[in-house]
Amino acid sequence: MTEDGTAIAGKTPGEQNQREKALRQQAQREQASAGLEASALRPLNVLAIAVSAVSPTTAVFLVYGTGLASAGTGVVHAFLIGAVIVLAMAVCYAETGSLFPSAGGAYTIVHRALGPVWGGLATVLFLLLGLVTTASVCTAAATYLSGLVPGGLPVGWTALAMLAAITALSMGRIAPASWVATAMLLLELVVILAFTGCALAHVVPDSHPFTHPVVPGASGLIAAVVPALFAFNGYDWPLYFAEETRGSRRALPRAVVWAAGVSVVVEVLAVAAATFAVRDVGRTAADGSPLSLIAHQVMGPTGATVLLAGVVVAMFDTGLSANLGYARVYYAAARDGMLPGALGRFFGYASPRSRVPVHGFVFLFVGNGVLCVFSSLNDLITFTGVVTVTVCLLVAVAALVCRVRARRDTPGDRPPFRMPLWPVPPLVVVAGVAVALTQQSTRDLIVVCVVCLIATAGYAVARRQGGAGGGRRQQGDPPSAPASRA
Repeated sequence: MTEDGTAIAGKTPGEQNQREKALRQQAQREQASAGLEASALRPLNVLAIAVSAVSPTTAVFLVYGTGLASAGTGVVHAFLIGAVIVLAMAVCYAETGSLFPSAGGAYTIVHRALGPVWGGLATVLFLLLGLVTTASVCTAAATYLSGLVPGGLPVGWTALAMLAAITALSMGRIAPASWVATAMLLLELVVILAFTGCALAHVVPDSHPFTHPVVPGASGLIAAVVPALFAFNGYDWPLYFAEETRGSRRALPRAVVWAAGVSVVVEVLAVAAATFAVRDVGRTAADGSPLSLIAHQVMGPTGATVLLAGVVVAMFDTGLSANLGYARVYYAAARDGMLPGALGRFFGYASPRSRVPVHGFVFLFVGNGVLCVFSSLNDLITFTGVVTVTVCLLVAVAALVCRVRARRDTPGDRPPFRMPLWPVPPLVVVAGVAVALTQQSTRDLIVVCVVCLIATAGYAVARRQGGAGGGRRQQGDPPSAPASRA
């Protein structure tokens, strides 16, 4: 035996422990390079996360006041129009998502179908959405919670505390977080269905929102469609867990359609029931919390208190589900090289312990935390709605491009999920979104347009120079989606 061999054979216990520690650290680095945890979720868990992200309870209690102030009792029609657009959008998401399964979801669809410049725009829009969505939900939850506590609570700081709890849950492994979301979802469905039943039992005799709505004007009705679309938003969430879900490539697209369908039925019923129970449209619309007022009228003080406590839980669940999805979009975009330098390395990191993109959650906590303390709820809702429908517009165009390209290049192929009545669904989305955007706040439209122009120009320049926006991948990471034929 050589001298070196003798030295190796005669390692002290301390040296052996150091070697074992080094091997464990190497294994952790290899695990981190593997990215997200494969097969961690079942399709049913993902469906629960998606419905939680939509959160019929949160959605109705969050945007009903905005819709009622804009469209009067015509808010029911605004939600019905929004429902048609959402169901059309759901099948667009389902088909294109089945072609490009990735944690990037809508971002990956736009990137793969329309190119890296438009994918860069989608990345920027999702960065904005992530920074305002959870803040709006936490602010609304804190507002309702403050009303339940004698003497009230500081809304901004209460929202920040909720955001901290959401962030802590998000940073753990995805499977436990999904079961938490599922349990809260069951509770919130009981809450919203109980409210719907009580409201229908207290219909105002002269209320006819379907046949004779009290509408300030057609422009107000159209303007209320965007808040309605924001209320339904989240049904596409199954796509963001494509790399962590077991089952066939048809399972997640079907979950998208199911999530949209469940949300549409529950929300339209709740909005219609609440509107039937409105006793004074002007007073209710002017109230800071219209549905809280209606709940007190139809359920009494005790029933309303229990209901609003359930609403707070539902909103917390929505914030958790939203957080889980947005961080995965940032992870996928960074992995594809859509975020430059240090930003790409920051967002592209997945914890070796929990196998989730923890840095994305840190970003969401800081950005949403600032808005929780310093922004108003109504401003957050209207701006988020405009950004959301802009993303929908990009995905609808991507759905058109994918099918046209498939007919040209691979006419015999069928995607894992095929939307019915093509090209009607994407055209309905494009037309509906375009009309709805014409009635939005000029300020919100200008801000979003400026963001879109800067983002597309920046990524176009970077594309020419071979920088961010060129679709590069972080070294050692898998591609964001397997090569698929449209």
